[in-house]
Amino acid sequence: MGFFLLRIILLVPFHERGYEELVKYLEKTNLPVYLPLPVELCREPMLREYVSSGLSSYTRVWSPLLDYLSSCRGCTCYLTLKYFEDAIDTSIKLLGLVFKARVFNKVDPAEWLGIVPKRFEPLAPTSWSGVLVVDRFVEYALLLNKGVFFDRVVQVEEFIPTPLDILLLVKSNIVEWNCNLKSLIDWIIKYLSEYVVPSRSLTEAYDKLKRSREYRELVVKCTSSDLIQIYF
Repeated sequence: MGFFLLRIILLVPFHERGYEELVKYLEKTNLPVYLPLPVELCREPMLREYVSSGLSSYTRVWSPLLDYLSSCRGCTCYLTLKYFEDAIDTSIKLLGLVFKARVFNKVDPAEWLGIVPKRFEPLAPTSWSGVLVVDRFVEYALLLNKGVFFDRVVQVEEFIPTPLDILLLVKSNIVEWNCNLKSLIDWIIKYLSEYVVPSRSLTEAYDKLKRSREYRELVVKCTSSDLIQIYF
């Protein structure tokens, strides 16, 4: 197999340190790279400031990569602006449900399932040569579920699903949750309100989640999916 025919999936947690590690990896490879960024950031360098202006919550994480992107000739972006606009809209609705749960102590699993999108197809390319960067566990799970061929998987650091990732996979019938669904939703509420919101960065919030023995034990107990178990 030729050097440029290697098909690598590079798993990068979506947080500041993850993207710093991504840039370190990219500086050492000569392979083509496919990035989970809006296509406009790769195609129209002059529009980067405009494209990024409405995505401040993302650009804080992307910052090291955006600086590197201008000198990356082998980089291709594979997501759309609409994807990120829809993700922001979903996040706002989720925060509304978190507020409802924290203030009024009301959790309706049907409401939560109604907000998260059902996904069956990966948004990442399924045919590529080089390095396919994936920064969401859901996207990685969809690639595996589709039976996409690759030579190897590389993690820049430990890569685990968040409770929101698991809920989306449950809704999409890719993972079974063998406990009361409210137990998973309670962890989404805890992760967003007690980890993400008060933390100084997404890196700090993600590290807290990884260190939580309670979360890990719940996931191991409530799903028998090899896709999930291997990361716990």
